[in-house]
Amino acid sequence: MMEVRFEKGTTMGWFIFLVLVVGAVAAFKYRVPLLAKLTGQPQQRIQRAIDRRKGK
Repeated sequence: MMEVRFEKGTTMGWFIFLVLVVGAVAAFKYRVPLLAKLTGQPQQRIQRAIDRRKGK
């Protein structure tokens, strides 16, 4: 049987990677409300701008 050994920092590295991936997915999913808050513009305006870019 093979023995799998982990270095001391490997678990923490994977945890940080997982947090970054989950954060990126959440930011993408909630991009319209986040952009509206950051720019101070209405969500409808942000959504229209995103939809226009998708149409090109």
